[in-house]
Amino acid sequence: MAPRVQFKLSYSEVEDRILFSGTFADGQEMNLWFTRRLTLGFLDLAGRISAATSGPGAADPSVKKEIAAFQKDAAVQAADKSTPYDAGTPHQELGAAPLLVNRVTVTPQRTGEGEDRVSLVFGLTDQRQISFPIGRDAFLTIWDMIDELVRMKTGWLTLPERHAVGEASAKAVLH
Repeated sequence: MAPRVQFKLSYSEVEDRILFSGTFADGQEMNLWFTRRLTLGFLDLAGRISAATSGPGAADPSVKKEIAAFQKDAAVQAADKSTPYDAGTPHQELGAAPLLVNRVTVTPQRTGEGEDRVSLVFGLTDQRQISFPIGRDAFLTIWDMIDELVRMKTGWLTLPERHAVGEASAKAVLH
Protein backbone atom coordinates (compact mmCIF):
# COMPACT_ATOMS: atom_id res chain seq x y z
CA MET A 1 0.00 0.00 0.00
CA ALA A 2 1.33 3.45 -0.92
CA PRO A 3 1.98 5.88 1.95
CA ARG A 4 -0.82 8.33 2.63
CA VAL A 5 -0.78 12.03 3.32
CA GLN A 6 -1.34 12.37 7.06
CA PHE A 7 -1.28 15.15 9.63
CA LYS A 8 -0.74 15.27 13.37
CA LEU A 9 -1.01 18.26 15.68
CA SER A 10 0.20 18.66 19.24
CA TYR A 11 0.66 21.54 21.64
CA SER A 12 3.91 22.15 23.53
CA GLU A 13 3.42 24.07 26.75
CA VAL A 14 7.18 24.60 27.02
CA GLU A 15 7.37 26.20 23.56
CA ASP A 16 3.82 27.65 23.70
CA ARG A 17 3.54 26.54 20.08
CA ILE A 18 1.70 24.00 18.00
CA LEU A 19 3.74 21.27 16.37
CA PHE A 20 2.30 20.48 12.94
CA SER A 21 3.63 17.20 11.56
CA GLY A 22 2.75 16.04 8.09
CA THR A 23 3.72 13.00 6.07
CA PHE A 24 3.73 13.38 2.29
CA ALA A 25 2.57 10.67 -0.12
CA ASP A 26 6.24 9.75 -0.73
CA GLY A 27 6.64 8.89 2.99
CA GLN A 28 8.72 11.95 3.93
CA GLU A 29 7.73 13.85 7.06
CA MET A 30 7.92 17.57 7.83
CA ASN A 31 7.68 19.09 11.31
CA LEU A 32 6.71 22.72 11.67
CA TRP A 33 6.21 25.03 14.64
CA PHE A 34 3.18 27.35 14.53
CA THR A 35 3.31 30.28 16.96
CA ARG A 36 0.22 31.65 18.69
CA ARG A 37 0.13 34.68 16.41
CA LEU A 38 0.50 32.62 13.23
CA THR A 39 -2.07 30.06 14.36
CA LEU A 40 -4.74 32.58 15.29
CA GLY A 41 -4.15 34.41 11.99
CA PHE A 42 -4.41 31.11 10.11
CA LEU A 43 -7.73 30.28 11.79
CA ASP A 44 -9.15 33.64 10.72
CA LEU A 45 -7.79 33.27 7.18
CA ALA A 46 -9.09 29.69 6.88
CA GLY A 47 -12.58 30.84 7.86
CA ARG A 48 -12.56 33.65 5.32
CA ILE A 49 -11.20 31.43 2.51
CA SER A 50 -13.71 28.70 3.31
CA ALA A 51 -16.67 31.10 3.26
CA ALA A 52 -15.47 32.86 0.10
CA THR A 53 -15.16 29.58 -1.82
CA SER A 54 -18.42 27.98 -0.74
CA GLY A 55 -21.79 28.29 -2.42
CA PRO A 56 -22.75 30.32 -5.46
CA GLY A 57 -20.66 33.40 -6.19
CA ALA A 58 -23.53 35.85 -5.67
CA ALA A 59 -24.78 34.28 -2.42
CA ASP A 60 -25.26 36.44 0.63
CA PRO A 61 -22.14 36.36 2.88
CA SER A 62 -24.10 34.93 5.82
CA VAL A 63 -25.44 32.14 3.57
CA LYS A 64 -21.92 31.39 2.33
CA LYS A 65 -20.71 31.23 5.95
CA GLU A 66 -23.43 28.69 6.80
CA ILE A 67 -22.62 26.62 3.70
CA ALA A 68 -18.93 26.69 4.67
CA ALA A 69 -19.77 25.46 8.20
CA PHE A 70 -21.83 22.62 6.75
CA GLN A 71 -19.03 21.67 4.34
CA LYS A 72 -16.47 21.75 7.16
CA ASP A 73 -18.62 19.48 9.34
CA ALA A 74 -19.09 17.04 6.44
CA ALA A 75 -15.32 16.97 5.71
CA VAL A 76 -14.46 16.38 9.37
CA GLN A 77 -17.01 13.56 9.69
CA ALA A 78 -15.66 11.89 6.55
CA ALA A 79 -11.99 12.17 7.64
CA ASP A 80 -10.16 9.00 8.66
CA LYS A 81 -9.20 9.61 12.28
CA SER A 82 -8.85 5.94 13.16
CA THR A 83 -5.61 5.23 11.25
CA PRO A 84 -2.61 5.89 13.52
CA TYR A 85 -0.19 8.56 12.36
CA ASP A 86 2.85 7.10 10.56
CA ALA A 87 5.80 9.44 11.06
CA GLY A 88 7.62 8.38 7.91
CA THR A 89 11.23 9.39 7.27
CA PRO A 90 12.61 12.90 7.80
CA HIS A 91 12.18 15.12 4.76
CA GLN A 92 15.44 15.20 2.75
CA GLU A 93 15.63 18.99 2.56
CA LEU A 94 13.92 19.93 5.83
CA GLY A 95 15.38 17.37 8.23
CA ALA A 96 13.76 15.96 11.36
CA ALA A 97 13.88 19.00 13.69
CA PRO A 98 10.77 21.23 13.71
CA LEU A 99 11.15 24.45 11.71
CA LEU A 100 9.53 27.75 12.66
CA VAL A 101 6.85 29.02 10.26
CA ASN A 102 6.49 32.79 10.05
CA ARG A 103 3.83 33.04 7.34
CA VAL A 104 1.17 30.93 5.65
CA THR A 105 -0.41 31.60 2.28
CA VAL A 106 -3.67 29.86 1.45
CA THR A 107 -4.81 29.84 -2.18
CA PRO A 108 -7.99 28.08 -3.36
CA GLN A 109 -7.61 26.20 -6.62
CA ARG A 110 -9.86 24.26 -9.00
CA THR A 111 -8.40 21.46 -11.09
CA GLY A 112 -9.35 20.80 -14.70
CA GLU A 113 -11.59 17.99 -13.42
CA GLY A 114 -13.50 20.47 -11.23
CA GLU A 115 -11.94 19.26 -7.98
CA ASP A 116 -11.57 21.92 -5.29
CA ARG A 117 -8.05 22.05 -3.85
CA VAL A 118 -6.12 24.40 -1.61
CA SER A 119 -2.47 25.34 -1.91
CA LEU A 120 -0.80 25.88 1.45
CA VAL A 121 2.55 27.64 1.32
CA PHE A 122 4.45 27.71 4.60
CA GLY A 123 7.13 30.41 4.81
CA LEU A 124 10.05 29.54 7.05
CA THR A 125 12.23 31.96 9.00
CA ASP A 126 15.22 31.07 6.77
CA GLN A 127 13.26 32.32 3.71
CA ARG A 128 12.54 28.83 2.33
CA GLN A 129 8.98 27.94 1.39
CA ILE A 130 7.13 24.66 1.53
CA SER A 131 4.29 24.36 -0.97
CA PHE A 132 1.69 21.79 -0.06
CA PRO A 133 -1.36 21.37 -2.34
CA ILE A 134 -4.20 19.39 -0.71
CA GLY A 135 -7.86 18.66 -1.29
CA ARG A 136 -10.37 21.14 0.11
CA ASP A 137 -11.76 18.53 2.51
CA ALA A 138 -8.26 17.89 3.92
CA PHE A 139 -7.83 21.67 4.34
CA LEU A 140 -11.16 21.93 6.18
CA THR A 141 -10.15 19.02 8.43
CA ILE A 142 -6.76 20.59 9.25
CA TRP A 143 -8.55 23.86 10.04
CA ASP A 144 -10.89 21.98 12.39
CA MET A 145 -8.02 20.10 14.05
CA ILE A 146 -6.11 23.34 14.71
CA ASP A 147 -9.24 25.10 15.95
CA GLU A 148 -10.03 22.24 18.36
CA LEU A 149 -6.46 22.11 19.66
CA VAL A 150 -6.42 25.87 20.26
CA ARG A 151 -9.74 25.74 22.11
CA MET A 152 -9.05 22.62 24.18
CA LYS A 153 -5.32 22.65 24.94
CA THR A 154 -3.59 26.01 24.51
CA GLY A 155 -5.54 28.48 26.66
CA TRP A 156 -4.84 31.08 23.97
CA LEU A 157 -8.46 32.20 23.83
CA THR A 158 -8.92 32.46 27.59
CA LEU A 159 -8.57 35.84 29.23
CA PRO A 160 -6.93 35.99 32.65
CA GLU A 161 -9.24 36.30 35.64
CA ARG A 162 -10.13 39.83 36.62
CA HIS A 163 -9.59 40.84 40.21
CA ALA A 164 -11.68 43.39 42.04
CA VAL A 165 -10.18 46.88 42.21
CA GLY A 166 -7.82 47.10 45.13
CA GLU A 167 -7.47 43.30 45.41
CA ALA A 168 -3.85 42.32 45.03
CA SER A 169 -2.86 38.88 43.97
CA ALA A 170 0.54 37.42 44.81
CA LYS A 171 0.11 35.05 41.88
CA ALA A 172 -0.30 37.77 39.24
CA VAL A 173 2.92 37.77 37.26
CA LEU A 174 3.34 39.07 33.75
CA HIS A 175 6.34 38.06 31.66
